[in-house]
Amino acid sequence: MRQFRTLFLVLCVTLCPLWLVAQSGTISGKVIDSKGVLVGATVYLESSKAQGANSNINGKFIISGVKPGEQTVVFHYLGYNSKTVSVAVNPGEVSEVTVELIPLVYEGEEVIISTQRRGQTEAINQQLASDKIANIVSSDRIQELPDVNAAEAIGRLPGVALTRSGGEGQKVVIRGMHPKYSAITVNGVRLPSNSSTDRSVDLSLIAPELLDAIEVFKTPLPDMDAEAVGGTVNLRIRKAPDRFKLNAKGLYGFNNQARQFRDYKGVFQVSNRFLNKKLGIIAQGSVERFNRSGDFLTNGWRQGRTDSLGNTEVLGSSLNLEDRSEIRQRYNGSLSLDYKLNPKHDLSLFGVFSRTDRDQFRSSEVYNPSNPSIEYRAQGTENILSLYSLTLSGDHNFGFLKADWSLARSRSNSNTPYNYFIRFRDTQNSFDSELNQDDHPRLYFNAAQPDLTETILVGGESETSDAFENTNTALLNLAIPVKINKNTSLEFKFGGKYYGVDRARTFDRRSENFYYLGGEFAQNATALFEGNGGSITNIITNPALIGINTFISSQSSPVFLNEEGQQISLNSNIDPAIVRSWYESQQSILTSNRFGLVNQYQVFESITAGYAMLKFKIGDVLTVIPGFRYELSDNEYRGGFSTVSGRYGVNGDYIDTTTYQKYGELLPHLHIKFKPAEWFDIRASYSKTMARPDFSYITPRTQINHTSLNIAAGNPNLSHMVSTNYDINISAYKGTLGLLSFGVFRKDITNDFFPWTVNLADSAIRAQSGWDDLGGYELRSYTNLDSSQVYGFEVDLQTNLGFLPKPLNGIVLNVNYSRMFSTTTAFFQTSETRLIIPFPPIFETTYTTHEREVQRISQLPHILHLSVGYDIGKFSARVSGIYQGSRPTSYNLNKDFDQFSLEFWRWDASVKQGIGENWTVFLNLNNFSNQQDIRFTQSESFIRNVQTFGWTGTVGLQYQIR
Repeated sequence: MRQFRTLFLVLCVTLCPLWLVAQSGTISGKVIDSKGVLVGATVYLESSKAQGANSNINGKFIISGVKPGEQTVVFHYLGYNSKTVSVAVNPGEVSEVTVELIPLVYEGEEVIISTQRRGQTEAINQQLASDKIANIVSSDRIQELPDVNAAEAIGRLPGVALTRSGGEGQKVVIRGMHPKYSAITVNGVRLPSNSSTDRSVDLSLIAPELLDAIEVFKTPLPDMDAEAVGGTVNLRIRKAPDRFKLNAKGLYGFNNQARQFRDYKGVFQVSNRFLNKKLGIIAQGSVERFNRSGDFLTNGWRQGRTDSLGNTEVLGSSLNLEDRSEIRQRYNGSLSLDYKLNPKHDLSLFGVFSRTDRDQFRSSEVYNPSNPSIEYRAQGTENILSLYSLTLSGDHNFGFLKADWSLARSRSNSNTPYNYFIRFRDTQNSFDSELNQDDHPRLYFNAAQPDLTETILVGGESETSDAFENTNTALLNLAIPVKINKNTSLEFKFGGKYYGVDRARTFDRRSENFYYLGGEFAQNATALFEGNGGSITNIITNPALIGINTFISSQSSPVFLNEEGQQISLNSNIDPAIVRSWYESQQSILTSNRFGLVNQYQVFESITAGYAMLKFKIGDVLTVIPGFRYELSDNEYRGGFSTVSGRYGVNGDYIDTTTYQKYGELLPHLHIKFKPAEWFDIRASYSKTMARPDFSYITPRTQINHTSLNIAAGNPNLSHMVSTNYDINISAYKGTLGLLSFGVFRKDITNDFFPWTVNLADSAIRAQSGWDDLGGYELRSYTNLDSSQVYGFEVDLQTNLGFLPKPLNGIVLNVNYSRMFSTTTAFFQTSETRLIIPFPPIFETTYTTHEREVQRISQLPHILHLSVGYDIGKFSARVSGIYQGSRPTSYNLNKDFDQFSLEFWRWDASVKQGIGENWTVFLNLNNFSNQQDIRFTQSESFIRNVQTFGWTGTVGLQYQIR
């Protein structure tokens, strides 16, 4: 009897949802305005606010489990008039509806939704519709900002800063967390890392024109990757619209630093739907070439005497002037296919490819009066950075069950086939005898007495590397909606994900650092170079030595911008073509440098995750989402154990090593959204996220250098980082005024990982580190820190002045400010040697570890983003600025010798003018304020480094069929 009751109950639970589905219907549709789809619109039944949805990136929505009969559907979008539509619902059928919303009016006059205002409105609506604490860059805003890549577009959001390379944004720093702590996804699928050492993603690869929106999630839900301590950046690609669209854009640009009109960019996009609008296709591609050259000035400082008050003198040490020439060529392409099986089922196939070719040549002069010498250096580098991702996904609505799934394969590759470094040294007394070497390094250049005829070739070194990462992703999400009553609903969502990483790095170093000895070293090199068509110039006083004039270009030396902003001419002009020819001729006699073996590794990571979450809603007043995520990591790491000594580490052994790690982490979540009024909401979030150690940190790579008595080693026993995150965000909004939000956050971090250096003089330290037989050696490895914190607040205002009389009603304003704090620990080691027995003399060295509480070096204390735009008719203009406060870049035991990056303002501008229905001309200016990247020691009086890239400008023409 009991078995019969159990079977009856199981049948009821299984069949009742199917019976309910058969008795209910579905409302599906799209929300649009006169210019296209509206993303983030709120749609709900007038009879039950608990039954509703938000329009997705394609403007579409689905409401399931609707009671049959005539239903009134409410459509709401901030900045637009709300609208109600009557829809007939039949059991088991899908009722489709398309609704066009009209902008709000001021005193009887309809608001003109310009490009800037539409982009702002779309971003606000998506942000308000999200269950997470998020910031959005909408499609229209991406198109109207003068950003050269995806990183630049993200870098204007609250709490976000950028790391730069060649003057352009490269990686994102979210809430003071290093780029390696943020997850980067495309349509929800994680991109592989393209860094050779850590887990960060270089976003300069991605052209902004290929994106439809950018989402930055600062509080992930359980259905998102847990490896996102900083946050998650999702790059969204929209499905094809219902009509034919075409966009073709061409740009031609000027680089002020190089004084060249040779930059260009071309973009082509086309999309349409076929087969009775069931099949959608979007094809996009772009090609560009930009000059990223710059001038780099570096002052070297050393510590002088410390007075009785603890103040330490700062004395000059060296001066390095570097002229860097770099051309970057970038290629992007994507293809998106989606097929609508029926109103409830969609399939999509998306592929993206991106490649950046970097051709760089550095020429530098190092003035060191303490030797005294002038050293000339040159380095030619070619690097190819590529990324591709292919994703097959499906969305299904069974009424009682919603499901979506994805299968993805991605690959990144960083290949450096050519990286050659060559050094020369002036052998004469190279400085004025009156020069005081303790003075400011800026004096060294004018006091120098260079003689290129007596400057000899010292040595050269080649480093080639290749790093790739393959990732395989499979994920499934299932959601069961349950209506409790007309104002209360539940949605139970659960699912799983598999994420596999196959990564490897190869590294080869070859050297010859004894050309300056002459003899066979110089003779063999000369014979090979002359046999390859080269011509050798020897120095005058010793014809057996190779002179720098062998490598000097016939053109005049490059002009350099010094610390005072004055243009000076460098003393040498090394020809990159001759350096490349020299390298190619010398390869057969370069000696394999075994010190580079420690840079190789291989990684296999397998992450399996499962989650469950419950979304409880009372109308649109309260949303509560409790849940958890569990991630299981099963990892294999491969490296090598090597001993090296002698010239280029020629003596020693090498054996392969393999280590394993397996661990699980349970990550609880709780998210609450409370909306007590139509214009106001409060969001609170508690979550746990994690981060896995850098590849270079955790792989079992060990090198024992018996010549210099040091050990460089990875730490396979490193633990993963766990962050407990607390967030509260308050938003006030009104359709005619925009959005004002304020948020506070805190991250409590355990097991942070960082580099660690310790001397193995103490037997206890040797035993703890596992190096009992290497007393006195210096160990350079990595360790975990018990705890650290990151906390702060963000203020964001997005508004327009449409309520003002003409012409002021065309102003659009976006401003946000972030104040961040952090606490962590920096460690330093000192040594003291004492005479303990006078005769025979015996000395004892004691090593002491010191620590200081400091802020994280990736954390900016102040970030301010400001943009002011103006639209009138088909004319649009915008000026935008970014302020970043000073931050530490490295710490010293003597805090007077900490290094900092200097605060700065960076300004960009864009102007557009529409011509007819399809054409637009525009002008973009990037960094027109000529902001420099400056670092200093102790105070601005002691500038450490100045990087100058100048400003760039592009003019362009765009043709669109919308």
